[in-house]
Amino acid sequence: MKIDLSGKTAIVTGSTGGIGLAIARGLVACGATVVINGRNRSAVDKAIAAVWEGTPEAEVRGVSADLSTASGCNALVKAEPACDILVNNVGIYGPQDFFEIPDSEWTRFFEVNVM
Repeated sequence: MKIDLSGKTAIVTGSTGGIGLAIARGLVACGATVVINGRNRSAVDKAIAAVWEGTPEAEVRGVSADLSTASGCNALVKAEPACDILVNNVGIYGPQDFFEIPDSEWTRFFEVNVM
């Protein structure tokens, strides 16, 4: 199946590696302009280069912003105020014993994954 996303802009949060980067590559392959997001500029630049490796004609931009904070979310919205597709890929969790996770860590999971 061929999905044509030409003329559409997609923001993929947490897209400097793993599933987020794979999603960004898939959207680019469908013709979308993709905005890569990560916490640091070097990781964002590396991800953009990785997307261009497979699709050199791709329209890809990057925004370095830590979306676990309100200021990071505001920075992303300021840099990219509009999009057609939003993939909320940012999420954290660590392999640890459920009963040993302190309340502060549960709060951090909630802030990043939900808020």
